[in-house]
Amino acid sequence: MTGARKSVGIISVSVPDSLLRDIGRVMAEAGYTSRSELVRDALRAFLKNRTHLEGRQGTVQGVITLLYHHASAGRVSAVRHRYMHLFRSFMHADFDMSGCSCCEVLLFSGEAAAVRQACNELQSVRGVEESHVYIASP
Repeated sequence: MTGARKSVGIISVSVPDSLLRDIGRVMAEAGYTSRSELVRDALRAFLKNRTHLEGRQGTVQGVITLLYHHASAGRVSAVRHRYMHLFRSFMHADFDMSGCSCCEVLLFSGEAAAVRQACNELQSVRGVEESHVYIASP
């Protein structure tokens, strides 16, 4: 007896050559047999990271980390200032890591809906390469 085959959608993604090289390296190191497998796992991880705040209500505390290009510092700062009431503290460091030259760590405490909005705005700033949210409250 054979199992029913799952329906899959097909998407096409354009990526810079440097990212394509990184994908090839990770495929070899982790033993992926196809780019599709790697991309599916990466998308699952991205979506899981975003769901930490979904459905939460009330006050939440945690940390947001960002890696971004220096040219985006002003836009990141503008978002941070708009949500100053949420951010209890932040640290900024300039360094070069995978083409990103800035790292920012923001500690937050506030209403989940406002934190969600701040995270969405920070993640959508052009030049932000990585963003991660960690919730400390239960």
